[in-house]
Amino acid sequence: MLRHLIILAGALSVIAAPAMADGPDLSVPSSIQPAGYASLQDRYTAPEARDARRQGDVVPALRVISEVRRRYPGADVLDAELEGGNAPRYVIKILTRDGRRVDVVADARTGQILFER
Repeated sequence: MLRHLIILAGALSVIAAPAMADGPDLSVPSSIQPAGYASLQDRYTAPEARDARRQGDVVPALRVISEVRRRYPGADVLDAELEGGNAPRYVIKILTRDGRRVDVVADARTGQILFER
């Protein structure tokens, strides 16, 4: 049984390999991209975000997270992302005490909270 699974997995990888040679297309067409959300290409990778902070291009995420925690006492921070483009921004995802999920958007250069969605 295991031998058959291994052979089947090998065959599937050979069939799928040409289709995935250039990598999967992870972009979301702009027609279905929600307004106000960056595409996957606009998000900084962890090393890019670290370099931007070290070069002084953006403020540390912890500074923005501290402000979010002051604004929403008792909220749980779920995620923090640095999005690029002409005006880099942080998107801090939180869960409020009353169970609402809120995205807090802040200017990554100044740390100023811009809006919540």
